[in-house]
Amino acid sequence: MPETIIKLENISKSYSQGGSLIPVIENLNATIQEGKFIAVIGPSGSGKSTLLNVIGLIDTADSGDIFLFNENLKNINDAKQNLIRRDKIGFVYQSNNLFSDFTAIENVTIPRILLGDNKKDAHELAFKCLDILGLSDRINHLPKDLSGGEQQRVAIARAIINEPKVIIADEPTGNLDKNTSNDVFEYLIDFVYSQKITLIMATHNLELASKSDHQIKLV
Repeated sequence: MPETIIKLENISKSYSQGGSLIPVIENLNATIQEGKFIAVIGPSGSGKSTLLNVIGLIDTADSGDIFLFNENLKNINDAKQNLIRRDKIGFVYQSNNLFSDFTAIENVTIPRILLGDNKKDAHELAFKCLDILGLSDRINHLPKDLSGGEQQRVAIARAIINEPKVIIADEPTGNLDKNTSNDVFEYLIDFVYSQKITLIMATHNLELASKSDHQIKLV
């Protein structure tokens, strides 16, 4: 049986607006297992991005407990949370956030350089990630010379280079046309299943969401 990698217990989150508290997530419970694809769905403003930020340790819940890799985040200091976010979680966003003056392979090597790898080792690992995503012949292209789908695949390569246990994807195909969206999604889902990585993806695309192992529905 797959290991439980994330457990949310009674998670609530509100934001202050005009002097009032606006509830975004209320008493959410979910169990997420290793190697599964979880789709987070719901209308705009329902809290999908907020939930991903809470799970990804970018934001904090107002109340409730989050167990990540069998540890309650309440018992983990900020320094350790930073290490978990760096070493075990990869992020992919709707906007690929690539550095425009860096080639594809240079963009992908950045996380490894930040970890202290030398340039040669980082370059070799980046090439492997890009090759997996069908971009071995595009490694020296700048983002402006890549299609939208290729740019997003570079962003996925950057997210996987640190070999994360969890990939958090916030509308990763939202800026792409249907065919390109499906192609990018297939690259992503094939990789995460082959490596037993947990994928948590917020999406408006119900066709892609229907392929998930489990859905978290926000209203």
